[in-house]
Formats: sequence, C-alpha cells, structure tokens
Amino acid sequence: MIKFFRKIRLNLLSEGKTGKYLKYAIGEIVLVVIGILIALQINNWNEDRKSEAKKQDYYVQLLDDLNSDIISAQNTIEEFSNHQKEYNDYISSYNNESLTPVKAYGDISKLSLISTPPIFNTNTIEALQNSGDIGLIPSSIRNKLMNLGRLQNLTIQRFEVTDTGQRGITQKLSSLLGATTLPKRLENQPEMKEFLNIDENLRELILVYEGIHRWKSVSQLETIDRLEKMQKEIDTIITLIKKELKK
Repeated sequence: MIKFFRKIRLNLLSEGKTGKYLKYAIGEIVLVVIGILIALQINNWNEDRKSEAKKQDYYVQLLDDLNSDIISAQNTIEEFSNHQKEYNDYISSYNNESLTPVKAYGDISKLSLISTPPIFNTNTIEALQNSGDIGLIPSSIRNKLMNLGRLQNLTIQRFEVTDTGQRGITQKLSSLLGATTLPKRLENQPEMKEFLNIDENLRELILVYEGIHRWKSVSQLETIDRLEKMQKEIDTIITLIKKELKK
C-alpha cells in the first residue's frame, strides 16, 4: 500500500504536477492522522472497557464485604443488647428490699465478663487503596466507603481500649477471688473458706464487679450506637453500588 501511494506521488512529480502533488500529499497526511486517531480511539475504548469490567468486579466484591459487615454488626448488636438486658436486670434487683450482699454478689458474678469484638471485612477496600484502583469508584461511593472505614476503625479501637481496661480490673478481681467458681467450691469447705477469707472480701468483690460491668455497659452502648449508624451507612452504599451495576 505504501509503495502504491509513493508511486502515485513520484508520477505526479515527474509530470510536473506540483499542485496536485501537494494536494495529494496533504490528503495522504490527513488520512494517516485520521488512521492514528481511530487507532487511539479504539485503544481508549478497549482500556475503558477493561476499566469498566474491573470496576464491576470490585462492585461485586464490595457488596459481598458490605453484606458480611451487616451480618457481623447485627450479631454484635444482639450480643451486646443481651448483655445490657442482663446488666439492667441485675440493677433492678436493688429495688428488692431483701437484697443481701451474698445475693448481690451471686447475681453480678453470673454476668458475662467476655465480649466478642466486632469484625469487619475490609479486603476489597484495602485492595482498591493499595492498587490505586480506588479512582475507578465514583466519588459519591468512594467518599462513603472512606467514612465507613474510619467508623469501623474507631469502633475497633474503642473496643480494644475498653477491653484493655477491663482486663486490668479483672486481674484485680482474680487477686481477690482466685476464680469465680471458688465460692461455690467452698460451700462444703468451712475451714478453707475461713482461711481464704472470701466473705471478708465480699464488699470489694462486689465493687470490682460493679466497675467491670459499668465500664462494659457504657462501652457496649456506644458500640451499639456506632454499629446501628454503620448499618444505615452500609445500606446507602449498597443502594448506590446496585444502581451503578444496573447502568
């Protein structure tokens, strides 16, 4: 093809048709430029198609992560709500005029000391950030994902701080009691019971338990509030992603 066009140009020159030669040369340049532009457009179209396919894959992965987070948040809310009910039932027992220190200690020592930390699936958002593909996601979704990530990190950090403080109080409890099952084991061991002086420690034991569960209650209420806000934010993001998938 190139030889063909070159032959035409040479013939025009040899015939002294300079004007026609120039017009032809310009036309040939225009055709080349148009060809290059078409090739670039096709390449851009292919790149856009690849980027769109990659974005769609990310959307599917994000939906999986977000749905998993909703379930995890709901499980934590239910667990913490049950702990709140048990703690409130214990608080209500103080309305009973016949409440004794032994009964109060027995009731509060039955409350759970363990809380399951909330777990969030951040694999896809981390992959987007680490790869630089976060720019593929529209700002309306990207900004909400960033806000969600900050809320999740805050929730985990607050839980860790509370858990650390609670462990410190629990260590104090262990030094006074040894184990929560010890009083039960000592019921038929009066000599051991007197030696360990458990009854004399009852006042401090109740106060330590009170400190643990009050701290735990406040922390769990804060976490429940954050998780409920998080669920609403996740629902909004899921709606936005589903709209993008329909385009």
